[in-house]
Amino acid sequence: MNRSKFCIPALFILALASAPAFGAPEKKLDVDLSPSNWALGIFLGEPTGITVQLDVGATQALEVKAAWNFVAAGQNEGGNVTLQGNYVLWFPGLLVFDGHDIPPFAGIGVEARFGTDFLLGLHIPFGVRYRFREVPIELALELGAGMSLIPSTSFMGSGGLAIRWML
Repeated sequence: MNRSKFCIPALFILALASAPAFGAPEKKLDVDLSPSNWALGIFLGEPTGITVQLDVGATQALEVKAAWNFVAAGQNEGGNVTLQGNYVLWFPGLLVFDGHDIPPFAGIGVEARFGTDFLLGLHIPFGVRYRFREVPIELALELGAGMSLIPSTSFMGSGGLAIRWML
């Protein structure tokens, strides 16, 4: 057998596998955890609950929603707690009305539900947000699409209005 038949593909695979090690240096996410980058508020819709947001850049944020329902809707149903965690990107300058920027946003995250039933899935939020100039309040209108992965695969939807106070 000819060794070059095996050496050339092996070298090619080795070069591809080691390419990330010789790429650009890894950039660290420089997150300012000062109070001005936090927002706390309520989310009215599905799920209705509290929302916390941390700006991790000029056009990106981490957002968490927590909602609960401890009232049984039916005879065999109990309460549950729903958690959503999202990484969100804003696109400033796309929607500007009378000098007010209302940037659309999109993101990706996870949703988990605990209680009488357990659910784990993907969440894709999108919508628009507006930060008032005079007062530290943010409004965000959000729709979310998703897919339950555990205990079974099915499509999910969410949406509502976030009202947050910028800390």
